[in-house]
Amino acid sequence: MNSSIKLSRVYSTEIETLKEYIEALYRHDEDFESMIHIEEGVKSLLRNEQLATPYFIYMGDERVGYVILTRYHSVEKGGITIYIDELYVEDRYRKKGIGGRVIEEIMQMARTLGAKTLWAQTETYNKAAQSFFKGHGFKQNAYLNFERPL
Repeated sequence: MNSSIKLSRVYSTEIETLKEYIEALYRHDEDFESMIHIEEGVKSLLRNEQLATPYFIYMGDERVGYVILTRYHSVEKGGITIYIDELYVEDRYRKKGIGGRVIEEIMQMARTLGAKTLWAQTETYNKAAQSFFKGHGFKQNAYLNFERPL
């Protein structure tokens, strides 16, 4: 596949398509519990553009997935960190190098923003995602993540 990969910002008129992709990701990951938060999560995403930006992934003229990038500051990392909140490529386009080319695009965007670090996380059981990130230069850190719903 030699078609170019492009990230195109998702606009409010495209929200229904983005929600369909998010639902597909959660079904793929069997994260059914998170599906109840899609509606509010997408609305919040659009209200907080300074923190997070959704992009559709295009291969040539064809939309093949999406990625959501979140920005935050880390003193420990020396500045801005770009967090790959969600990355999804349609099943029929997987294993064709698209994800790696998306990572390259994200790295270019992050450098332009002056970011110091790219960060991603996967579920402990998602060996394919772990292998993907490791294969693209990400290193597993020593942190345990904790969360508390509010």
